[in-house]
Amino acid sequence: MAHGYDQTTMKNIAADAGITAGALYHHFPSKQDLFAAAYHRHQDEAFRALRAAVAPPGTFIERISALLHAAADLHANDRGLAAFTAVATVELQRHPELRAAVGDATRTVYRFFERLLAEAREEVAEDDHAAVVNMLVAMFTGLSVFAAGTRSTSTHRDTLEVFRRALAGTLLTQPARA
Repeated sequence: MAHGYDQTTMKNIAADAGITAGALYHHFPSKQDLFAAAYHRHQDEAFRALRAAVAPPGTFIERISALLHAAADLHANDRGLAAFTAVATVELQRHPELRAAVGDATRTVYRFFERLLAEAREEVAEDDHAAVVNMLVAMFTGLSVFAAGTRSTSTHRDTLEVFRRALAGTLLTQPARA
């Protein structure tokens, strides 16, 4: 996360983990395999929490609000998650071999929001579905990148709360939180 995929070696990773490079290679034959394993681990962890957040019934906006709260909790509990999300998003664009290594998991975010929207068909005009999914993917990805760059989890939470209020249509009608 600190140096990006190209500038990081397996030797650097092993040293930071307090193990030998040989031990690291025993578990991960290549840096690409290690990246893919980290990517899948973070995806599994994050989407387990996000699926739980939207499990209770509610309106589309209520469920998006629940996602925003869950995202804030995820990033507050694991600051590395936001940083990895930010780095992975860029590195997957730069390196086709990484996209191949993580496979179809790169579409997990998109499919997640497609399913969420499919469950709210009557709340969003059919013609807007693809654009709404793309907007949610962009917003949640961007908010993860923002979380990686901010030093304060409260700043991230405040930003997510303002986004929630904007989606609910109350941003300009509700007083700011103290």
